[in-house]
Amino acid sequence: MKYIVLDDEPIAADYLSELIRENDPCADITIETNPAHAIEIALSEKFDVCFLDIQMPSLNGVEFAARVKEVYPKTNFIFVTGYSDFMGNAFKLDASDYILKPASSSQVKHAIENLRYLPKAESLDKNSDEYCDRQIKIICFGNFDILVDYKPVKFKFDKTKELLAFLVHKHGARCSNNEIMVTLWEDEGHGSYFRMLKKDLVDTLTLIGCDDLIYIERGSMSLAHLDCIDCDYFEWIKDRSKSLYNGEYMSQYSWGEDMKPFFEKS
Repeated sequence: MKYIVLDDEPIAADYLSELIRENDPCADITIETNPAHAIEIALSEKFDVCFLDIQMPSLNGVEFAARVKEVYPKTNFIFVTGYSDFMGNAFKLDASDYILKPASSSQVKHAIENLRYLPKAESLDKNSDEYCDRQIKIICFGNFDILVDYKPVKFKFDKTKELLAFLVHKHGARCSNNEIMVTLWEDEGHGSYFRMLKKDLVDTLTLIGCDDLIYIERGSMSLAHLDCIDCDYFEWIKDRSKSLYNGEYMSQYSWGEDMKPFFEKS
């Protein structure tokens, strides 16, 4: 994987790169101490993972990540900082992890092993021309719905459809099982029910020839083949067109209401 390490303190940047190398011996690492130079590099070539300090002159780590995300949405951002104040802003950018200095090898190992965006899943999207022959349409503004070859997909359980809606909402980001359960039930104590929903989702998609639409790893799930999906929400992400947003987003789900200020502000 390709990494960029950005910290305005050279000793800290070198130390972090050593920790990365300990846990990924084949890592391709670019070390930068100048945020202005680093952003030029990061916008001109794609990095799988950005390890970022936050408090830096001219451009802080959160601003750096926001600019990179506009060009490369599936970049993993791991913030390594001495301050916890920016944690909320970092995770609004779908950060993979937030590590307080001094970082340890075990923390870096955990961050690398639990990246939000998997390069393997991304390569799957790039080789999916045959899969794209299916007509997959997903509607998010208003009530959530999915149609395959112009026919609405019917699930055994309503919660299965909500599970898929949440994966769509995360726009290809890897979601842990706990994150999904907390969203769907507001707590984590629904393991058996969640496994049943996951099976229903996979079985239903398999029956209509769309089993590859979901990427499943131990402890996490994500949406795959985003480039093959016609989705109003994905189109909005690309150009922030106000004509696409009609005042409602996945309106049958309470967590969808939380996005309303975000759409209206944008």
